[in-house]
Amino acid sequence: MFMLFALSGALLVLGGGSYTLRRILARMDGAAAAVESPVPEPPMEPEPESQVGGYVPASQEPDGLPPSLCARVRDLVALGRGEEAVRMVRERVDVDEVRARRIVAGLGGDGRILEL
Repeated sequence: MFMLFALSGALLVLGGGSYTLRRILARMDGAAAAVESPVPEPPMEPEPESQVGGYVPASQEPDGLPPSLCARVRDLVALGRGEEAVRMVRERVDVDEVRARRIVAGLGGDGRILEL
């Protein structure tokens, strides 16, 4: 009979200790969450629609060149510095010189590439 009471007491002590420890940890997590500023989650990138083998196409601007690059290229062409504009397009878009010249020549007013 004494063994039964000792076993019941041990279970009561272990259960109470576990319950107390869980409550203490929950309070600490709640206090830490209140102190820390929330970290925004990184934006999810859309999955490529089709993927063949190990090839993943590079993401491109939907309307052609980025607007800041278009404005800078148009300014350089207006100032008569077309070679510098071609060099800038070639470096930023990572194309050869012939294609960069076509892009600069075909750059429309809305930033879309007219001819590639």
